[in-house]
Amino acid sequence: MGKQDRHIVIRPENEGNIEEIYKRKSGRMKEDFYLKELTKLQIELLKLQNWVKATNQKIVIIMEGRDAAGKGGTIKALTSRMNPRSCRVVALPKPTETEKTEWYFKRYISALPSGGEIVFFDRSWYNRAGVEKVMGFCTQEQYKEFITQVSNLEQMLISSGMMIFKYFLDVGKEEQKRRILRRKTDPLRMWKLSPIDSKSLDLWEQYTEVFEKMFARTHTHICPWTIINTNDKKRARLNIARDILSKIDYEGKDQTSVCLLPDPSIVWTYSQYQLTHLDPTEEIKRQLEDAKEAKRAKKKAQKAAAKEKKEQEEREEKEQAKHTKEVAKTPPKPKSAQTKTPKESPKAEDSLVQS
Repeated sequence: MGKQDRHIVIRPENEGNIEEIYKRKSGRMKEDFYLKELTKLQIELLKLQNWVKATNQKIVIIMEGRDAAGKGGTIKALTSRMNPRSCRVVALPKPTETEKTEWYFKRYISALPSGGEIVFFDRSWYNRAGVEKVMGFCTQEQYKEFITQVSNLEQMLISSGMMIFKYFLDVGKEEQKRRILRRKTDPLRMWKLSPIDSKSLDLWEQYTEVFEKMFARTHTHICPWTIINTNDKKRARLNIARDILSKIDYEGKDQTSVCLLPDPSIVWTYSQYQLTHLDPTEEIKRQLEDAKEAKRAKKKAQKAAAKEKKEQEEREEKEQAKHTKEVAKTPPKPKSAQTKTPKESPKAEDSLVQS
């Protein structure tokens, strides 16, 4: 692998004019800026995919999270430009009656990547530690068995040469409610709505409790949890892509013109994060208000300066008019008699020269 340039590019959303990047009312990222940055990251994801295929690597990317947190949309954004022949999305339905009698992990094991593949899991075996636990779809014994086995399983997969990245997409309670209500009224989003989604609003605290337990038992140094604040979906997608790309040293990695540095206000490891749902868009809103106030103050100062300049010009015009008027009233002074100096005759000059 060629030597990498270690120059790190600062996030463009932290360098540009904030009013050109974020919407004033919502504090969310604007579409044109988002698409421009996403395209750069999609090119890097293609480089990663080519490297995975060339070196026979196996990558698993798990997308877990609360209902309506944006798991499917994130996977779509990351994979839309990738080669589908070596990139798969796994979104398993509820287990069949036969699968319920088998080892819980079996149906997930069969979906793992072969050499040269990247597999995204839209929900994963962690269903058992989340929705199944809260909704009573598994027994306490089944839950305990899962919690006991899952970290050992992940360690075995990693020891066999597989790379596993676990992402938990978190969303605030009010934002989750807004998205679920939108699914009920938007014909293009109704297919996303399930009975469990509606119930999740009333079971917020129960979900928070089981997720905390899940992190505490399954966050390990070889397979850690990375938690993403998805109150702004666009910012979340960009930063998940950056986080994935920053963790793999693939061929042709561009760190001179593409930012691969995830935003610490969006991306945390579990050890850094608590499910408090601090909304980074609120900080953006404050910055936008500050920018708006600064613009108002600047406009006010410019207006005051223009007024002062106009008043100064008017004063100068009045002074000039007054001076002109006074000059016009003053009588002209009599001309003084001019004294003529007599000229010496040429003869006198000649006589002086001869003497």
